[in-house]
Amino acid sequence: MNSKIIAVHNSGQGFIDAQQETREFAAQAGLSPKQGTQLCLITEEMLSLVHSVTGTLNAEFWLENEGTECKLHLTARQKLGNTQRNDLIESSSSGKNEAAKGFLGKLREMFVSALSVGGDIEKYYGSEAYSDDISDKIIAMPKWDKYERSVLLALSDDVKVSIRGGVVDLTVLKKL
Repeated sequence: MNSKIIAVHNSGQGFIDAQQETREFAAQAGLSPKQGTQLCLITEEMLSLVHSVTGTLNAEFWLENEGTECKLHLTARQKLGNTQRNDLIESSSSGKNEAAKGFLGKLREMFVSALSVGGDIEKYYGSEAYSDDISDKIIAMPKWDKYERSVLLALSDDVKVSIRGGVVDLTVLKKL
C-alpha cells in the first residue's frame, strides 16, 4: 500500500499535510495508536532533519507498507554544501551514502569527497577563514544540535541517505 505523495516546502506548506497523510495511512494499514504515533513522530523528524541541515526544503514525502515493514520516503532536490552533505550522510544508520554502490558509484563518491576536502576550508581552519568579524558569524549561525538525527535513529529500524547530484533521498524503515 502506498500513500499519496505530499509536496513539502520551506514555507511550511505540506508539513501538516504530511502529518495528516501519515495518520490516515496508519489508520488504513490497521496500525495501533502507538504505531501510528511513532510514524507521525518519524515523519516530523524526517522533515525537520532535512530542513535543519539544508536550511531550505522543497521535497516530496510518501509512505509505503509491505507486510510488517513501513517505509517513509523524503526526496528533495537540493544543492548541498560539504558540511550539509556530511551531516545528512552521518544521519543514516550506516553512516554511508547509499548512492555509492558498485564501482562507478564508489568512484564518484571518492571524487566528490576529494573535492570536498579541498573546498571545506572551515573544517581545517575554522570559521575565521570566512570572515574578519568572527562574532557576527557565530551569532548569525546557530549550531545544529542534531536532535532530529538522534530521535530518528532511536525510533526507526534503518535510516538510509542517498545523495547523488542535487537529489537527496531519505528513506526510513520501521518494522511494525
